[in-house]
Amino acid sequence: MKSLALLLALIIFIVISSAAVIEIEVRMKLDGKISFFSLERMNNIVKASTEFYNTGSVAYRARARLDILNGSGLIFSGWSKEKVLMPGERKTFEIYWYSPSKAKNLTARLRIYFGNEIKEVNKTLSIDYVKSSQDIFQIKNFRTYDGHIKFQIRASQSLKDVIVLPSDYMQGWIFEQAKLEELKANKNTEVTLSYEPTVWMPSEVTIHVFSLDGKFHTSKTFELKKEKGIWKYLHYLYDKLSLILNF
Repeated sequence: MKSLALLLALIIFIVISSAAVIEIEVRMKLDGKISFFSLERMNNIVKASTEFYNTGSVAYRARARLDILNGSGLIFSGWSKEKVLMPGERKTFEIYWYSPSKAKNLTARLRIYFGNEIKEVNKTLSIDYVKSSQDIFQIKNFRTYDGHIKFQIRASQSLKDVIVLPSDYMQGWIFEQAKLEELKANKNTEVTLSYEPTVWMPSEVTIHVFSLDGKFHTSKTFELKKEKGIWKYLHYLYDKLSLILNF
């Protein structure tokens, strides 16, 4: 009887252990779904919006990338900020593109990078008209640090919802965009944009600053050269003073 009881206990233990293993395997599921993808065009400003849904059971970080292609040629890549999605969670990503001229039969390719996986969806796009814009922004005191750049923006009038967009940088790098809720007239505002290089090397980046309606736009190209030595600290002090004293 004792042997039978031990055998029965062993069988129950094996069944329970197997069930626990199966439960763990089912629980560890990495997956996601693009719930929607929309393109909104305002003059020559294109806003891409997407919602990503963590349909799996594993938390992960996710980031959206928008590519604009003319045939097979890539003319723009833009990245969203990285966000954490818990299982069952949905989050929205926005990416902007400023088109300098009219263009027909473009392809907007959206990719979501999550874990080690990628989801992709495509839409056609055309820029039918481009209105002239006013140059009311100053972009100054540009500095390059490990993993981020800093600079200041100054507008000649107060504005809300101003987009800061990097472009024309080294292919393969990740450069985040930013949306400023408000710019006050004739006041310096510091902006920080994160970047991730594949292999670091000095290069260039163009910074676009524009209003959502495309009425105001300024762009300026800067050299990506890291701050070093005593100049790093002198420039830091100068930038802080310029913010405090607003010069």
